[in-house]
Amino acid sequence: MTSPQTLGEVLYVHHEAFACPSRCVTAPTDRQPRITLLLLEHLQNKSSGKMKSEIEETKEFILEHSVE
Repeated sequence: MTSPQTLGEVLYVHHEAFACPSRCVTAPTDRQPRITLLLLEHLQNKSSGKMKSEIEETKEFILEHSVE
C-alpha cells in the first residue's frame, strides 16, 4: 500500500472526500477524520522522502476542512 502510485491514489481519495464534507457526507459524525488521520499517520511512518511530505500536506488539508 505504500508504493508511490497506490499511496498517491489513497491521498487523492481522502483529499477529495474532505474537500466537501458538508455536501459529500450526510452523517455529521462521518465528517470527522479520526480514522483517516490514524491511517495517514501509519502510512507516513511506512513512507519516506516526497511521499512523507505529501501525506503531511494531506493531513493538514483534512484538518483544515473537516467539520467538527
